[in-house]
Amino acid sequence: MKARVYTLFCWAAYPLFFIVAMLIALSARLSCRPILDNPRLVWGEAPIINNSYWARAMRAAGYESLTFTDGYSYTINKREDYDRLVQESYGPIPVFLKYYLAFFESLFRFDVFFISFNGFFLGKTPFWRMEAQLLKLARKKVVVLPFGLDAFVYNRVKSTSMLQGLLMSVPVPSRQQRRIAARVDYWCEHADVVLLGFLGPDGFGRWDVIMPNFLFINYEEWTPSTRASDADGVNDVVYIAHAPNHRGFKGSEFVIDAVAQLKRDGLKVELVLIEGKQNSEVKRIFKEDVDILVEQLIAVGHGLNGLEGMASGLPVISNLEDENYVSPLRRWSYFSECPIVSGSPENLVEILRKLVTQPGIRRELGAAGRAYVQKYYGYDSAQYLFGEIIHYLYGRRERLIDLYHPLLSDYPKRAAKVIHPLKNGRLPE
Repeated sequence: MKARVYTLFCWAAYPLFFIVAMLIALSARLSCRPILDNPRLVWGEAPIINNSYWARAMRAAGYESLTFTDGYSYTINKREDYDRLVQESYGPIPVFLKYYLAFFESLFRFDVFFISFNGFFLGKTPFWRMEAQLLKLARKKVVVLPFGLDAFVYNRVKSTSMLQGLLMSVPVPSRQQRRIAARVDYWCEHADVVLLGFLGPDGFGRWDVIMPNFLFINYEEWTPSTRASDADGVNDVVYIAHAPNHRGFKGSEFVIDAVAQLKRDGLKVELVLIEGKQNSEVKRIFKEDVDILVEQLIAVGHGLNGLEGMASGLPVISNLEDENYVSPLRRWSYFSECPIVSGSPENLVEILRKLVTQPGIRRELGAAGRAYVQKYYGYDSAQYLFGEIIHYLYGRRERLIDLYHPLLSDYPKRAAKVIHPLKNGRLPE
């Protein structure tokens, strides 16, 4: 009831808000300093850890680069992972009013806004459709970096398996498709740059950079596994990690069943389920306790956990089965160098059997995975991507669409090609 009254009040006050907001945006436009080579960057408002990684990477490159978020996930992250929280700003007033103050203050403090399809702080108000226009009036630039649930319009998802996984794990957005689609379409139209990664085929009609993933990590914080295990499931136990945040979306039941089947077949294997643990504990487990990581079998592609596994020198299994998603990435980017083993619920048992019984291939894939992350997913790679985006935003680069083209771009050629034994994600026979 309170939300409905608040929305009605906002609509009644729309003419006044429109005038005041436009004047503030115009004032921000007139008062901001000329932008040269170092625009001020803000990452928010979604409290995802990737915003923190991106902000740190660009801060290390000499930019003023801050996260400004609506809280943070205290169960898996720490307060020090983030810069500003809206809850801690502007004194003892209701949070819904702080969203307006955060947005208007940011018009004066920042130049480039890195957001999700949810928008920035005005996206949390009934006036969300004004956000792009106000940012443009204030001469700000917008880059959209979706995190998942902000971008999935369920009736646009091409993979029916992934749709089933979404419905198993997060069914509520299936009843909010019109609202989510409206925001996706709004920002696809108004953003200066849109990055999608593996989400590209799911009905957006736009991406400005074709690349598998725009997640990056400080790989120096992920120590390569010290186990160096020669276990082959006969002479000793092989430990298989799986770290689901949404079990249905990741296919966790199939991972549990596959390990149980290998046990019934007489192999010494153990499943290590990692759920609700701090990042520091995940790092320790990957370094000391496990030999293989099964990241996801239903969602197409790989995520941050797959990068963390590769950075830790583990062989990683993820779903790269759908050619609608992966073929364009192999053709127009560096994805053919990726050493992730493609797995599905139907073939996982045999893939695990090969990796369990062949420690040599585990080591080869682990070394290739570490090299792949070092080449494409460290902070230096984040600085390259976002640096080139900034050049594009301010007219110093003509386009971004061939940024990682294996033939036309110099970036994949700057270091030796990552060599691994896979062919299109398949293990050798």
